[in-house]
Parts: sequence; structure tokens; C-alpha cells
Amino acid sequence: HDSTVSSVSCRIKGNVNQAMLSKWIGRLIQEDGANLYRYKGILAIKGVDEKFIFQGVGMLFNGNISDMKWGVPEGERENIFVFIGKNLDHEWLKECFKACLVTKELRFKVGDKVQANIGEYTDGTIIELWDDGNAYRIELDDDEKTNVYAPIDVNSYVRPRK
Repeated sequence: HDSTVSSVSCRIKGNVNQAMLSKWIGRLIQEDGANLYRYKGILAIKGVDEKFIFQGVGMLFNGNISDMKWGVPEGERENIFVFIGKNLDHEWLKECFKACLVTKELRFKVGDKVQANIGEYTDGTIIELWDDGNAYRIELDDDEKTNVYAPIDVNSYVRPRK
């Protein structure tokens, strides 16, 4: 028996920000993939009615939004994941996952006038909150009424109009 091999599992209520989750999983696989023997989970993504199911071996990751809808209200959804690997930092894995949870109210409401960063800040209006896992959907004040997304609620993506 190799004492450096262990497993960590977690059940955490809440909904995750899809952009933050993607960045964390990408970093985890890139930097620790060689030590990850097996991992799987069922996650609740904010603004998505279906379950996100993932699994992987080493650096091979597969994750998709399934056809299975959550049978409980958004506030009661529970995320479950398991990692099996070598030299796993159990607390670090749990804390990083918790950092992906949506824990605060968004700064803007539907109808608020904002500026979206599309390479340069451009005037627009918030038209939806938590759309397809993104914090905001913004309609730009251009002739085409272009829709863009702000995946997380920070000024580098969306800010109040000046």
C-alpha cells in the first residue's frame, strides 16, 4: 500500500460560477494531472437548470452539462465530487472548490446601464442575470444590439457607466 495515495470527497451546497470552475479545473489538470488517478463529480452551475457531470483520469478530462435537471430549487442543490490521487492536499482542493461558489449578490440588475469590456469599454444594458452560467448578458448600444457575456462580476468585464 502506497501511503501517498488517498481520496478526498466533498458534498457542498450551493451553485458554482462556471467561469471560475473552468479556470480552477484547467489549472488543476495542468499542474497536478500526473497525480490525479481518477476524479468525478456532479455540480450545480448558477443559472443552469441541468446537472454538470464530469470525470477524468490524469490529464484527460470530460465534463458536460447533462440532460438531467435538478429536482430541487437552486438554493438546495448539492455539489458532489471525489478525487483519487497521489499527494493530494485535501483542504486545498475543498477550499479551491468553495472559492468557485457564487456567494454574493451581483452588483447590477436587469435594466442597469453599464460598460462592457469587448477590447474597449462599450456602453450597454444588462438584459439577463446568470444566463447560461455567466453572471451577466449585456446588450450593447450598437446598431446590431449585439449581446455579450460577462462571466464574472468584476470591473475588468463590466463596470458602471461613467
